[in-house]
Amino acid sequence: MLTVTDLTYTYPGEHQPALTDISFSIADGTCACFSGHSGCGKTTLLRALKELLPEGILSGSIRYGELPLTREDVLTGFGLVFQNAESQLLCSTVFDEVAFGPENLCIPPDEIHQRIIAALSAVDLLEFGNRNVERFSAGQKQRLCIASVLSMQPRVILLDEPTSQLDGKGREDLLRVLHHLKKKGISILIAEHNIQPFTEIIDRYFLMSDGRITGSQDYPPDEYRRGQQNVASEAQPRKKRAATTTVVSAENLAVSYPGSKHVLCDSSCEIRDGELIHLHGENGCGKSTLLKTIAGAIQPDSGSMTVTGKKQPKAGELLGTVALLFQNPQRQLFEDTVRDEVAFTLKRLNLPEKVTNQRVECALSICEAFHLRDRLPLTLSFGEQHRVALASVIAPEPQLLLLDEPFAGLDPLQRLRLLKILAQLRQEKGTTIVIASHDPLPDPAWSDRIITMQNGRIVSPEAALV
Repeated sequence: MLTVTDLTYTYPGEHQPALTDISFSIADGTCACFSGHSGCGKTTLLRALKELLPEGILSGSIRYGELPLTREDVLTGFGLVFQNAESQLLCSTVFDEVAFGPENLCIPPDEIHQRIIAALSAVDLLEFGNRNVERFSAGQKQRLCIASVLSMQPRVILLDEPTSQLDGKGREDLLRVLHHLKKKGISILIAEHNIQPFTEIIDRYFLMSDGRITGSQDYPPDEYRRGQQNVASEAQPRKKRAATTTVVSAENLAVSYPGSKHVLCDSSCEIRDGELIHLHGENGCGKSTLLKTIAGAIQPDSGSMTVTGKKQPKAGELLGTVALLFQNPQRQLFEDTVRDEVAFTLKRLNLPEKVTNQRVECALSICEAFHLRDRLPLTLSFGEQHRVALASVIAPEPQLLLLDEPFAGLDPLQRLRLLKILAQLRQEKGTTIVIASHDPLPDPAWSDRIITMQNGRIVSPEAALV
C-alpha cells in the first residue's frame, strides 16, 4: 500500500506552498484519480512521489508498505508518464527508448528483449520499433512514454493527463492496458481533467484545489458533471461570416521527412478571410505538418501554396501576420517572465513600448493569465503554459492564427472559454483561425467548416474547398 502523510512542498523562491498537508492511501491494484483545475497541484504531487521536484521546502512522509521509500524503491517501483511526452524521450529510436530503463538497471539482454516486445505490444507500437522518435506524432510519443515506463515493471504507475494528446483509439488502447495492470496488482494514480475514459476503472477520486485535497469520493465529482452539462448547454450556433478574400490556397502539397514516407500527400485546401476552421483527424494523420507548412516552418517537397498573398513563404516572411501555437507549448517558451514571453514578438515588430505593454496586458487578460505575468514560464503547469503560449501568439494580432491541439491541460469549462476567446478574436479583429484536434470541438457550432484528414490526405474535399 502507498501511504502519503502531511506532504507539503514549496518551490524554490516561492512563498506559498504548491502542496499543503496532502494525505491519502492507495491499496495495491487500485486506481485513484486526482482531479482539479489547471494549477491546482496535481502535477506537482506526481513529481513529488517520483522525487523529481527541485530542492524546495519539503515535509511529510511517503511510504510503500511499512517502510519509508528508498531511492531504489522510487527508481524501480514508481513509473511516471509526463504530461509533456517530449520532455521524457531520450533516445533516437523506439526500441532504444523502451530499452533505456531496463538497461540502466542491468537487466539481462534476453529479458530486456521480452520486456520491449511486451511493452510495445501493449501500446500498439511494436511495428514502429526502428522508427525515429522525432517523426512520431504527439499521441504516438505519449504511447511510447507509457511503453518505456511499462518496461521497468513498476509497482505504481503515475499518469499526468494521459489522454491530453490521445485520439479515440489511443484512449481505448490505454484503457485496455490499465485494466491489465490493475489485474496484476499495480497501483495507478491518474492526474486528469478528462476523467470520462477512466470512470470504469477508477476506484477513488481525490478533489484538489490550491495545492490541497479538498475531498475524496468513489464516484465522479459533481463539478465534472456540471462542467460537461454547461459545455453542452452554453454551446450556441453562430452566424457564419461572409468571406471573399483567400488567406490560404494550397494545391497538391506533398511533404516527407528523411527516412519516412510522405506525411502529406497531394493535399489541397482553401481558407478564406475570417473563417473558423476545425482541422480534424487521428494522431499521425498529418495535421501538425499541414499547420507547420502553412506557417512556413516546413517547405513542401512539391505543390504550391500562397499564404496571406505570399507564394511559398518561409517563416520569417510571415512574422506578425501568421502565428502558430505548437502542440507542446514548452517549445515556444524561453523568456524569464511571462510578461517578456508575450512581448517577444511585439518587440521584434518594433512596436512602440506603450502599444507593446497594452497588447501584453490585453492578451494575458483575455487568456486568464494576467496573474502569472511575473512568473518564470517553465515553472508553470502544462495548462498554464498553454494559456501563456496562446497569449504570446494572439498579442501581435495576426491575420491567421493556427492552433495545434490547444486543449491539452484544460478542463471542460476552460476549453469552452478558449473557444469563446477565439470567436471574440474573429469578431473584433477579423482573425482567421484554424484549430487542429483529434477530438470533436467542445462547442460543435464553433467552426464554420471542418476539414478532415486521414493518412496524410484531406479526405473531405467538399469541406476543403469552398
